[in-house]
Amino acid sequence: MTISVLIALIGIWPVMLGIREDPSVPLGISGMTAADIEASSPQAYRLADFQARSSGIDLIVIGTLLSVVALTAYRRGQSWAWWLMWILPIWATSVAVLTLAIGVAPGQAPPTPLISGPIIAVLTASILVISAPRMIRRQSPSSPGSS
Repeated sequence: MTISVLIALIGIWPVMLGIREDPSVPLGISGMTAADIEASSPQAYRLADFQARSSGIDLIVIGTLLSVVALTAYRRGQSWAWWLMWILPIWATSVAVLTLAIGVAPGQAPPTPLISGPIIAVLTASILVISAPRMIRRQSPSSPGSS
């Protein structure tokens, strides 16, 4: 749950600061700073800034929803919540895969999401695997609703 709350909180910064929130992203993807992009194409800068702010809103929504699930159904041991929480490592992995697919600009360090994504994915997947025995319940043949 702590990770999902942090994701929601981290989303605040891109909403407030836009593309300038994480300088490693524009630099790592395009080889240009946010200021360079703004100077060369105000329209491209505006689009990238909008996307960064929208992504911040996405982080807030994803983090908040997963936190609610973790605080309620997951803590009560409901197996559907365990399955739903797999969204977090899948999402974190997909961010890293997308970054790799787009590629890092020549001579640039990898952007932060290429490092944080796999860390979040491994950490959350490990927590889910460890909690699997408690969360996944098999219905016995005498359980109500079984055929």
